[in-house]
Amino acid sequence: MFQIGLTGGIASGKSTVVAMLRQLGAGIIDCDQIAHDVVRPGSEGLKAVADAFGPHTLCADGTMDRAYIGRVVFGNREKKAQLEGILFPLIQRGINDTIEIIEKNKKNPVIFLDMPLLFEIKYNTYVDEAWLVYVDPTTQLSRLMARNHYTRDEAMARIHAQLPIDTKRSLAQVIIDNTGSLEDTEEQVRYEWHELMKRIQSGE
Repeated sequence: MFQIGLTGGIASGKSTVVAMLRQLGAGIIDCDQIAHDVVRPGSEGLKAVADAFGPHTLCADGTMDRAYIGRVVFGNREKKAQLEGILFPLIQRGINDTIEIIEKNKKNPVIFLDMPLLFEIKYNTYVDEAWLVYVDPTTQLSRLMARNHYTRDEAMARIHAQLPIDTKRSLAQVIIDNTGSLEDTEEQVRYEWHELMKRIQSGE
């Protein structure tokens, strides 16, 4: 089955596009949800993270203290690589299991992997093509500040934790520009969907 990596910068409106694609009949895999599931209380993943990063990894209710882990790995390449080495194989297994379920269902002509860090972890090499939900950097900053009530510095720090949006644009095969109105975005999604169906049917 044709697989597409769908990504976007923070505050780009990717969730809006995901909803539109789901309505058109796409199979959607929420990779962020899988990443959360692999460290749910009592899971193999959470135990491995706690063993590696110590008792402060766990909150009183048995969930992972994401703020603590964030502080540990932020700016520390070695710790970040250690965490990824634990979690990425589990996430990959979860993605593969979900792909298998969708393929058996045979109701969806294509699978979109909703993956915010598609390019950062080079997962675009595992899919047939990559789609990017794009907004220009100025719009991205203003939307993030408004949505999360961040200061400019707080918003910039989170934007800079990802690849620049224009770098992502250069890597994607399909661009959905979400800078304008909702109607503009929906028109683009419908056009690209129909073009995708043509490519799949022709075997390109």
